[in-house]
Amino acid sequence: MRVLNLLALREQEGILNQPLIIWEPAPLSCKPENLEACLETAALVDVFTPNHLELAALFEQSPVASSNRSEIEKLGSKLLASGVGPEGKGTVVIRAGENGCFVQSRNITSRWLPPFYTADMAEEQASKVVDPTGAGNAFLGGYAIGYLQRMGNILEAACYGSVAASFALEQVGMPEKSNEGDEELWNGASVSLRLHQYMARQELLQ
Repeated sequence: MRVLNLLALREQEGILNQPLIIWEPAPLSCKPENLEACLETAALVDVFTPNHLELAALFEQSPVASSNRSEIEKLGSKLLASGVGPEGKGTVVIRAGENGCFVQSRNITSRWLPPFYTADMAEEQASKVVDPTGAGNAFLGGYAIGYLQRMGNILEAACYGSVAASFALEQVGMPEKSNEGDEELWNGASVSLRLHQYMARQELLQ
């Protein structure tokens, strides 16, 4: 497996600290016949994060069922029970579009986190969602940074991911970067302020 090969290469080079490995499965590989191999690989990574459609496809569920929260929770629990991560201590994060994301681990109570932009927001805010392309990748990049900055707190890492995804949604292509004094802005907005607002909404501020 590639994961084992990569870990072996790190060891050969004397890199002994453990990396954070986040795996987003390729959509075309998410088929029932690949489920067993997928679960074997998930046992080697720290975070296994299919989206809701990929999750449904792995378990041969319909696309309609893929948007059902209770179905997502049930299938996510099956993944977790199979043993995600070394010693089963990994995390399952199901990215579910307008439903947000579902975060599961044996170390926390499973929890839904909504997207930054929700349907019940004021029209001015909701209308900022332009194009979802790249939002999943932005989520995972934000998650990785959040995991490192928040000392492995997976719920707070998912907040970073949700906020990162919000900037990817606001336009076709890349967000516009600018500066205001020493602060970096994206599409004219402060990332740190948006993160603070989002975490406050989730009652996750320390």
